[in-house]
Amino acid sequence: MHADNETRTRGGFSVYVPENYDPARPCPVIMALHGGAGHGRLFLWTWLREARSRGLILVAPTAVGDTWSLMDPEVDTAHLAGILANLRDRYAVDPARLLLTGMSDGGTFTLLSGLDADSPFTHLAPVAASFHPMLLTMSDPARTTGLPVYLVHGALDWMFPVSVGRTASRALAAAGARVTYREIEDLSHTYPREENERIVDWLLADISDSGT
Repeated sequence: MHADNETRTRGGFSVYVPENYDPARPCPVIMALHGGAGHGRLFLWTWLREARSRGLILVAPTAVGDTWSLMDPEVDTAHLAGILANLRDRYAVDPARLLLTGMSDGGTFTLLSGLDADSPFTHLAPVAASFHPMLLTMSDPARTTGLPVYLVHGALDWMFPVSVGRTASRALAAAGARVTYREIEDLSHTYPREENERIVDWLLADISDSGT
C-alpha cells in the first residue's frame, strides 16, 4: 500500500502487511529509511523478502525533503512518529519490537532521531551511517542505557570510512547501549541485503535473550 508516495512526491510512505497478519497476534514493525535522495517506495523492496517470509509489518517512508532532515531533526522525526501512529491505529503492533533502520543518510537519521528520549522505537539498526560522538552528549542516558543497536559498516566504505563505524560502536557501548557491530570486509558504501536476515534474527530474539 502506498500513501501519497509516488516517486515524484516527497513525504509519503509505503507499507507491506503480511498476508497472514492476525490482529490477535501483535506484529513487529520494521521502519526502513532510504539513503540520500532516495525514495521509500523504491527502498521498500530492500526489505520486502524478509518482511514477507518472517511475518513483519514493513514501512518505508520518504523524507519530507530531498533527504532526511539531518540539520533539523524535528521535521522528519515528527513525520516518522505520525506514520507509526497511523500504523498503530490500524494494526496490532508489537510494542517491544519496533525497529528503525536505514542506509547512509537514513542510517545517520536512524541514530539522530532514534537516540532522542521521546523516540518510540525499541531497536536501531543503522547501516553505513555517519556518526559524531557529540550526538551522545545531547542524548538522555536513560534512552541509551540498554538500548539495542545493530551497527553495520563496510570496511571499504568510501563515503563514511570504517573508522566512523568503529567509533560509533565504541561510543554507543560506552554510553550503555547493547551494541552488535558487524564490519563487512568487502562492503563499500552500499546496502548489504544479506544482512537483513541477521538483523531480523536479532530483533526477534532480543526480548527473550534479555530476560524480559
